Amino acid sequence: MTRHRADRGAMIDVSLGSALSRTRTYGMAPMSAKHNGAHTDTSPEIQPCPGRVPETFTMASSKDGSSSDGPRRCTQLFALKVTAFVSCVLCVLFIAVIIALAVIKLERPTCAPGYSVIPRDLENPRVFDGLTPREYISARDYLLNVKSLNLVPFSQASINSSYIYMIDHLMPLKDTVLTFLQGISKQPERTAKAIIIRGDMTPPRVEEYIVGPLPYPTYHKLVTNPSFTKSRIPYSAKPVDKIEYDVLYSMLYNISVDLYPLMYGSYKLSYHNCTKGVDCLLWWDIAPRGRVSGERKTWFWSFRDVEGFYLHPLGLEIQIDHESTNVKEWKVTKIVYNGQQFYEVDDLVTRYGGVNLLRKINYEPLGAKEYLYSSYNRRGKSEMPDPLQGPKLVEPDGRRYQVDGQHVSYMHWDFDFKMRPSTGLQVFDVRFQEERIAYEISLQDAVVFYSGYGPVQGTSMYFDASWMMGATCNELVPGVDCPETAVFLDADFLTNTQDPWRIQNSVCIFENTGNIPLRRHYTNFPGGYSGYAGLVDYHLIVRTITNIWNYDYIFDYIFHQNGAVQVRVSATGYVQATYALYGERKFGYPIYNDVVANIHQHLFNYKVDLDINGVQNSYATLDVSTHRTEVAWSKGVHKTEMVFEKNIQENELDAGPGQLNNTKPKYDVILNMDATSKFKSERGYRILNHGISKFILQENEATKAANWAKYPLAVTKYHDFEDTSSSIYAQNDPWDPLLDFDKFIQNNDSIVNTDIVAWVTMGLLHIPHTEDVPSTTTAGSQVTFYLLPFNYFTECPSVSSPNTVKITPKREGGINLNTHGTSFESTCVQKSNGPDKYDGRLHDVEL
Repeated sequence: MTRHRADRGAMIDVSLGSALSRTRTYGMAPMSAKHNGAHTDTSPEIQPCPGRVPETFTMASSKDGSSSDGPRRCTQLFALKVTAFVSCVLCVLFIAVIIALAVIKLERPTCAPGYSVIPRDLENPRVFDGLTPREYISARDYLLNVKSLNLVPFSQASINSSYIYMIDHLMPLKDTVLTFLQGISKQPERTAKAIIIRGDMTPPRVEEYIVGPLPYPTYHKLVTNPSFTKSRIPYSAKPVDKIEYDVLYSMLYNISVDLYPLMYGSYKLSYHNCTKGVDCLLWWDIAPRGRVSGERKTWFWSFRDVEGFYLHPLGLEIQIDHESTNVKEWKVTKIVYNGQQFYEVDDLVTRYGGVNLLRKINYEPLGAKEYLYSSYNRRGKSEMPDPLQGPKLVEPDGRRYQVDGQHVSYMHWDFDFKMRPSTGLQVFDVRFQEERIAYEISLQDAVVFYSGYGPVQGTSMYFDASWMMGATCNELVPGVDCPETAVFLDADFLTNTQDPWRIQNSVCIFENTGNIPLRRHYTNFPGGYSGYAGLVDYHLIVRTITNIWNYDYIFDYIFHQNGAVQVRVSATGYVQATYALYGERKFGYPIYNDVVANIHQHLFNYKVDLDINGVQNSYATLDVSTHRTEVAWSKGVHKTEMVFEKNIQENELDAGPGQLNNTKPKYDVILNMDATSKFKSERGYRILNHGISKFILQENEATKAANWAKYPLAVTKYHDFEDTSSSIYAQNDPWDPLLDFDKFIQNNDSIVNTDIVAWVTMGLLHIPHTEDVPSTTTAGSQVTFYLLPFNYFTECPSVSSPNTVKITPKREGGINLNTHGTSFESTCVQKSNGPDKYDGRLHDVEL
């Protein structure tokens, strides 16, 4: 073994030794010695070194007794080789360190986080905060233990039992909140409002209870909102919940078994025995559920189960009567196939099996390419050969706003927000420079009214608060729904389930640049300029996005540095399409073979409770007209000029219906006649509605629950019981609505020097077209209104912004640049927060 290792080492060292030998021969002078006065080369011939051997062997004498220098010289050569190798390694490491240091020096650090984000204190909720999981559970458990209510846990409930459908935060009376905010009283006790379905009563009904105080309830009280038109909430008006849907879809399953020959024969699809993603059919419902008040008859229509199924209607629609709390009485009342109506499933199946007894549909199975039109898959010629990233927001000094639970501070702005399950995002106690501008700004309802041929498309009218716009919000995707710089927050609900649940990252907050100056000016004169000044429109956005059936709505509250609040709605998602039948062209254009998308109108109503220098406010219109007058400086010369007149609206009828007949250009201003600016003008805020859309279907019997839509702006006296303009009961009894907004106005309260509320309606008219495939884009589908300071400040408050830029020319050339201490350099890289972190699920809440 030793021999073999030595031999193997010798072979290696021979080659290395030979190389060293060649280096010595050609790179060094030969050794010399004097012998008998002659110069003679006495250097010994360099021999290949043996392999590594023990030192004792190296120092041993030769056979003739003389000491050998060969082993010693080989040892020295080996040391030289090791030294050379180590030196090379050290040189490589040194170069690597130098390169690494250079890279580190050139690479910018990640941007600092900036101002703080403090999680919500669930143990100490504030006055405007939504209910905490602990409060939800305490209110639920308290009610379940009230024996007189005979409540069944939601997970065990049936149609003919009593159970809790929803629990929500009940806001305290406004006066109580204001005295607390002024430091006069303690924080009002927190209470909940519970919606209870009473299916075991005769007649069945819906009841609303107040439960408090939270988190340790000791009382409950049955209440009826004074603004309701009925003392009892009818069972037929209740939202359809999971318990009811479970029975309805069980019926549809059995019906689909009977209809299997028709489904497979017409579409090569089925419902009860299909393969997901291959040959499945879907059933979806529409509303309202009937034609007159008290009915509860729902149309279900069928779709091909593919991505974007909304654009794949099949022409098969079924109506089910489910008014009774006895499910044995539920039945199919109508069925429509390819435009032909039947009253019994068996009759349709029999006729389908006959010869020439009805017009049949014969769809071929769709391949991927054929149904791709409804998908979000990228297709078509790319705009660029290699995909490149688009611009992104960067916060070079970190975020410039603070979030403390559900309280937000930005520049001069302060406000609170919360999520309401029925209507979503609300903002409260909106202050600028520490003065309250608004007590509340909140969405009240969003409706979409369709017209069309056929039982489904001809009756579709959606009141989205009834479908729980807040509780159907969804997780927002960083880098798409909101910038990567945004702060994302969760929302908790107890709706249509037994336990509270959470939608994570359902609210985002971020600062945006606007990419446009808030104000700017370039001063020009012949031969040069004297200066430039400008300010970027930095603003803060609070956003949530909800999905109701086919549409997605993006809701924004935007806070600008000039003291303006902007409210914006952007619509996207899929259009509602129907199976094409003869005569539909007047309702819509075809967007694919046998598919038509029909005309419809979106309408959004907001509550705007402005408090300008307190609650004693008035509503004035500045009506613009023209008159012809003689020019003061030129006798006999006349001109036509604009003038305006301030008109204080005295009562609610003047401010609502009376303004519908006012065709003059005008400003709508909420002002305080007892609070004046430095220049003796009443301080106020103007309401500028850029989303006015005439309510087209106000004569339709099913739109009475949206009477608010008649008024682009209505102003009423504040009442705590008139807290919403719509209700979750609007959808299923719109013909005789439980809450009729017209009654807010008809009592004709005075609105002079009192607490008043503005109700703002925006709308979109949509005639779908092929470019709405696969889905509608937000470009061109946005509506907005502004709350603008009007003589509220003595000058634009944005003059305090350190982001103002001022430039003046130097006489000797160049410029004087004043950025007021703000740097325009970015020395950091924004932390990445992209779509890869998306989860998308609903989460149980852990206490």
